[in-house]
Amino acid sequence: MRPLPELTPANRWFWTSGADGRLHVQGCDDCGTLVHPPVPICPSCRSRSWSPTEVSGRATVVGFTVNSQRWLPGFDLDPPYVVAAVALVEDAGVRLTTNIVGCDPDEVHVGQEVAVRFEQHEDVWLPVFAPTGSTDPTDRVGEPKLPAPRRPVSDDRYEHRAVLSGVGRSRIGRRLMVDPLSLTIDACLDAVADAGLTLEDIDGLSTYPGPTTGAGIGEGGVTTVEEALRIHPTWINGGGDIPGPGGAVIQAVLAVAAGLCRHVLCFRTVWESTYRALGLGDTPDRVSGQYLE
Repeated sequence: MRPLPELTPANRWFWTSGADGRLHVQGCDDCGTLVHPPVPICPSCRSRSWSPTEVSGRATVVGFTVNSQRWLPGFDLDPPYVVAAVALVEDAGVRLTTNIVGCDPDEVHVGQEVAVRFEQHEDVWLPVFAPTGSTDPTDRVGEPKLPAPRRPVSDDRYEHRAVLSGVGRSRIGRRLMVDPLSLTIDACLDAVADAGLTLEDIDGLSTYPGPTTGAGIGEGGVTTVEEALRIHPTWINGGGDIPGPGGAVIQAVLAVAAGLCRHVLCFRTVWESTYRALGLGDTPDRVSGQYLE
């Protein structure tokens, strides 16, 4: 079957409104701006008043990809299938990520006009789109509206007050079948030695995406490495909202420049192939060892 969205008080109206065969999106009661996905405030006039608003269900394909792999066992769509971004005719800035159905994947193209259909799965009505046979000749994407960058408050730049003093890495390969934390420690010790430091010099830890090992995208985060190396940092960072692994380095540079710490150890471990080869994540009633006490 297909993974379904979890229904909450904030989104239930959207995922169930297709029961009548009509597409609804959030509409501001004060200025009429259409918004998707739903948010508690209008991005145009900042009004907090909104209502589910019926739209035509017609849209234009503005981007798409053809998926040829079955990434999820039991998924009810047989590859190849199309994942697309479509722009509503009412407002090209309102876009839905969806599937294009009713045609061969090779026939899908940017500018293709489509109309909504709904597929019911349990208590959810998923909006999918099918071609109408027409093509929109206009550019529905347009040039991006980029915000003007703010001028720095001074010429004193934080990146001028920190250096990358050491680099380390573990073995690299597919299906190494090695504990990810062991790989992390190998890289960390290598980086500290390359910088001419000792573990006692490290007073900061920074990583991305944080305390997770799920899907093989992390080693367990700051506290896991802190415990393994018996480091006592005065500053730490780890979370998924920063701009990827590079964001962990930027945060570390900021911390050093601000005087919050002197030597930050930045790390990231990816072990997706091993995770899959071991069949981890296939037993939902089990928890990983890092959460056991």
